[in-house]
Amino acid sequence: MIALYERVSTDLQAEKGHSIEEQQDRLEKYAAALDLKGVHHYTDAGFSGANLDRPALQKLIKDVKAGKIEKVIVYKLDRLSRSQKDTLMLIEDIFLANGCDFLSVCENFDTASPFGRAMIGILSVFAQLEREQIKERMAMGKLARAKEGKFHGSRNVPIGYDYKDGELVTNDYEKIQVIRLFEEFVAGKPVNRIVREMNEEGYTTKYGKWTATTARSVLTHRTYTGYLTFRGEWYQGTHEAFFSDEMWEKAQAVFQQRRHDLEHQGVRCGKANSFLGGYAYCKNCGGKLVKNQCRQYAYYKCKGDKEDLRSCRKKTWRVKELDDLIFGEIRKLALDCPILPEKDEKVENIERDAIKAKMGEIERKIDRLLELYSVKDMPVDALQEKIVELSTQKAKLERQLEAVRDPAPKLTEKEIINLAESLDDVIAGGDVDEVRAIVSALIEKIVVDGEDVTIFWRFS
Repeated sequence: MIALYERVSTDLQAEKGHSIEEQQDRLEKYAAALDLKGVHHYTDAGFSGANLDRPALQKLIKDVKAGKIEKVIVYKLDRLSRSQKDTLMLIEDIFLANGCDFLSVCENFDTASPFGRAMIGILSVFAQLEREQIKERMAMGKLARAKEGKFHGSRNVPIGYDYKDGELVTNDYEKIQVIRLFEEFVAGKPVNRIVREMNEEGYTTKYGKWTATTARSVLTHRTYTGYLTFRGEWYQGTHEAFFSDEMWEKAQAVFQQRRHDLEHQGVRCGKANSFLGGYAYCKNCGGKLVKNQCRQYAYYKCKGDKEDLRSCRKKTWRVKELDDLIFGEIRKLALDCPILPEKDEKVENIERDAIKAKMGEIERKIDRLLELYSVKDMPVDALQEKIVELSTQKAKLERQLEAVRDPAPKLTEKEIINLAESLDDVIAGGDVDEVRAIVSALIEKIVVDGEDVTIFWRFS
């Protein structure tokens, strides 16, 4: 059974929005959002929270000790008790000691209270310790496999191989495609043309049709020469090599030449000339950071309005330094991807209903104003001012409702990891636009404040 506990001590408290009815309504909606069944109300009306001498609370304690209650939910922590000692005793010695969970709708054991901060701090220390130990054991296992020449078991198995029984085994159909891709690329054929021709001929891989990004990733993958990599180190693998080191080096030489052309021959039509241009902003004046070139090196510089530049520190960053800093943060995502919240349709429905109710209330207020104008000859100026104010509020709510109806698409954990893992391969390919595509998918904007750099991720 789920216990919903409500309490008020005075009529004044009820007038301030803590009425029994409102607490009951909010607790029921909260329980419904969590899909909790079998709720039962324990209500103390007109009892102080300074002590535990309350009939409903005593009944609750008795039922918890009898094992009848799975979870106790209150609207706010002070509804349970206003005594810190009693609160701790109830939660630790009564609820948790008898296998009963405790939830507070308002605090939710967050940073809203000292007790919440302490609980979160304690739990997070042990959670982080456990997570770090797991990561360390996984890393040690992967390193051991790499030294033995075995693939570490990534979700992205290289095209041309299958992962079976802990080993990379050759996929003959894909091997033919990989060898053709290398040979034609080294012979001077553009990647896009190779990809188009292979797709037209009906070739596919385990990941579907060929794309330019996939092709560049394959062309920069040293795995095809018989090596495996882990944390930047290369180890001799036990899998089949498709061709010699010489062929791989020829392909990299082609990429090096094309990257040299990008850096020294200027911007081609329709191409960006920097990885972060358009995503990095100056915090002081709001201007975008754009790439400039001097004789010695390329650098990012703020390009704000002249008036705004008076307050700007005019800090410049070498292109390589800022690029490396941002790319380093992206690479970390592959090792420690953020845990993304799952979409909760029931909570969204509650939010929609609340917004619709507020909109209906505003519409009724507008109707009443029009009635007053027709019956009591309300001044037009006053009427217009009130209606404009209410209409503005309604428009804001409509925008909120639209946001709830059509939330912005968010990246999945798998998509974030795939993008982060592919970054180095795409950079090695030398295509500025493809690197910018990864930056755009992961990052909303980058704010630079002197030496401080803040990344605003799209998935946060």
